[in-house]
Amino acid sequence: MAYAADFEKTLADDDWSRLTPYFHDTAIYRVESEDFGCELEGPERIFEGMKKSLDGFDRKFESRSIQLEGAPQVSDGELRIAWTVTYHKPGWPDFALPGRSMARLRDGRIELLVDSYDDERVAADMADWTAETGVEFDPSYT
Repeated sequence: MAYAADFEKTLADDDWSRLTPYFHDTAIYRVESEDFGCELEGPERIFEGMKKSLDGFDRKFESRSIQLEGAPQVSDGELRIAWTVTYHKPGWPDFALPGRSMARLRDGRIELLVDSYDDERVAADMADWTAETGVEFDPSYT
């Protein structure tokens, strides 16, 4: 949860160095999505990809709120959590993005981080939102 709090700070100020201690040198970040999925290796590449996605999507909004969907589940060295991020900007309807995350640690640092999305739901919601607003985004990491 400390990582999540520091990620929100990094979203605000682009200080990626604060996240480095959370990631193992050989960390992998996988995004499971037909439209913007990828696999990034190593903290530097992971942070570059995350920044690209934040610049192309999250930072187009004024703020965002995160709702956890139940308690985190921990088993076999992995933490799993479902969530919905709702994005806000005056004059635009809110956009809700549901997803799931899994993190596996090694030596107290993230070895594998996976964010996954329901492609059909996300594509339909984004298409409806874009049709209503005329605003398009690029959430891709690569």
